[in-house]
Amino acid sequence: MSSDDTGHHARHLARPRTMYLLNQANQAIRSQLEQALRGLSLTGIQYTVLAIVGSRDGISSAELSRRFFVTPQTMNEIVTGLEKRGLLRREASAENRRILTASLTTEGEEMLKACDAIADEIEAASLKGLGEADLQELRRILRLLLIDLRGG
Repeated sequence: MSSDDTGHHARHLARPRTMYLLNQANQAIRSQLEQALRGLSLTGIQYTVLAIVGSRDGISSAELSRRFFVTPQTMNEIVTGLEKRGLLRREASAENRRILTASLTTEGEEMLKACDAIADEIEAASLKGLGEADLQELRRILRLLLIDLRGG
């Protein structure tokens, strides 16, 4: 057995599974975020959509659905809800009139600031046990994982 096989075998036998640990950490933090966002009548996924639209002005719903690993129909429902609340607007893309791109409204920018403040508090409290070097390493590893999971 090669050292790669041994490493893979040991990784396979690790319990609990890494994906279980990732999921549990995600669920614990998401639960706190969801509860805190209720006061703003927003869900975690709605906040995350606002954050991505805020950082990638003009993103399409199709691009958003790929980022969230949800169907275009599901993302369209989320975006439509945010649009009806006046938090974002959609308009036809200059390159392709059939594609609608999303942008934050002034109200959406204000909501995003309020949500970011809540998320900052939850993230700081959740990760307070990590030193700066560990936190940076965790972020590096998670970015690599996301690149792989998104296919490149």
